[in-house]
Amino acid sequence: MRDRRDEIAPPLCVSLHQLRLFVTLARHRSFTRAGDEFGITQSAVSRSIRELEDELALRLFDRTTRQVALTDTGRTLLGRIAPLVEELEATLRPRTANEAEPGVVNLASSCSLTASVLPALLGSCHERHPGIAVMVMDRPQNAVLQLVRSGEADMGLVIAPGSLDELVAEPLFDDDLAAVVNVSSPLGDADYIDWTQLRASPLLLLDDDTGSLDAIEDALARHAVTGALRQRLAQPVAVARMAQAGLGIGVLPMHARMACETIGVRFVPLAPRAVRTVMLVRRRGHALRANAAHVWSHVAASSSRSSMAFQAA
Repeated sequence: MRDRRDEIAPPLCVSLHQLRLFVTLARHRSFTRAGDEFGITQSAVSRSIRELEDELALRLFDRTTRQVALTDTGRTLLGRIAPLVEELEATLRPRTANEAEPGVVNLASSCSLTASVLPALLGSCHERHPGIAVMVMDRPQNAVLQLVRSGEADMGLVIAPGSLDELVAEPLFDDDLAAVVNVSSPLGDADYIDWTQLRASPLLLLDDDTGSLDAIEDALARHAVTGALRQRLAQPVAVARMAQAGLGIGVLPMHARMACETIGVRFVPLAPRAVRTVMLVRRRGHALRANAAHVWSHVAASSSRSSMAFQAA
């Protein structure tokens, strides 16, 4: 008679550390960046993921010399594992006295992101964690960074800053730059606009406080867009309204169109592609409180879906 014990599969030997690495590598798509987050080497990440794949008898990632991408199996597993890892970490994380009550999570956000990217992210976060209250601190980018460094904000949503001193950063997605034109202008029905077509036009740009100016100026310099009159404005909607009035061509991040696109203006992709990176930042060396960790994990996990939704709008 066959021993029923022979029919029982051996138990899996999978650690929480391996699952956290899997979720982090899936977000970053880079062994180096995943290792930086955990303070370990690229080879250590690779070895741990390979051991996880061997234990599960599944191939989770396609690896090439240039990139790392989830397999179909990996994507399916990620959708199931990421929320479980988040919940398990929050359950196991020691609670301090100031975490006994739910409390408020302070999230500072650069003004232009508050008007475009943040609402969808916070809406899905509220659905996922209805008991967590998030207080938005809507500020210019430099003020956001200061609030995070001082500890007044648990985290900040910003455009990639020039310096990440004292900060840990989680890149969320790349945001393409676009030309903002009056629909009745010669470029109003274009599928795309080459950067060189901006050379003879007055330009309407965002100022230093938005965090986007460096990316815009770098692209203008790279494509030799010089000599044109530049006006710097504090709000994306002001850029759009000025373009609508025929006072120049605006250059804005594509996501800004959700807050300020009107009947009389179009956001047209610029070619070659130029982007700014939207990221989440927190203080280095300071562990997030439980609820703040929930918000951080949710925003990091859902930002790619939010980005695709904006692009399809």
